[in-house]
Amino acid sequence: MYKQKRYTLRAINLINEKRCGKIKGRTCVDGSKQRSYIPKEETSSPAIGLEAFFELLLIDVFEDRSMQTFDVPGAYLHADLPKDKNVYMRVEVEFVEIMCEVNLDYAATVTFENGKKVFYVKNKKAIYGMVASVLLWYELFSTTLQNIGFTINTYDNCLANKMVNGKKCTMAWYVDDIKITPRGQGMHPDS
Repeated sequence: MYKQKRYTLRAINLINEKRCGKIKGRTCVDGSKQRSYIPKEETSSPAIGLEAFFELLLIDVFEDRSMQTFDVPGAYLHADLPKDKNVYMRVEVEFVEIMCEVNLDYAATVTFENGKKVFYVKNKKAIYGMVASVLLWYELFSTTLQNIGFTINTYDNCLANKMVNGKKCTMAWYVDDIKITPRGQGMHPDS
């Protein structure tokens, strides 16, 4: 149990007010201590190169491609943690009360440490803040693209192409922000 507690990541709860006035909350973890024991090659993920991104924009203009951008909500949470990697999160203070209200089963695991209510959770999904989350998400996203017929670019691992109805569709991404440009879908009436 000591080793598990030693490597446990502290949950951080962030609450922001958006410009529209809505309140947005998210929980992430402080994964900074993971840098000391997880090798960099298990955490580094490709990112689209600046040159490739600018070249893609030039192609979009030259070929009169329409462009759409989107992000994947809760992207990291779609990626499963490897079964052999145990990652625990420590939930404390006010968030313990909220979690216990949502799921009564958590109440049985609450303990007191230094006068604070805490409980520990074993994570099954990648969470923002874990150093390996970005690589797990990249592997899931690029594999999913390949499974639906996209080919990953050999020079930039964050570019993919697929022929759709005889026209090239190009997808570029930076973590969970995606740009897609289907060829021949421009704004001109003759395209």
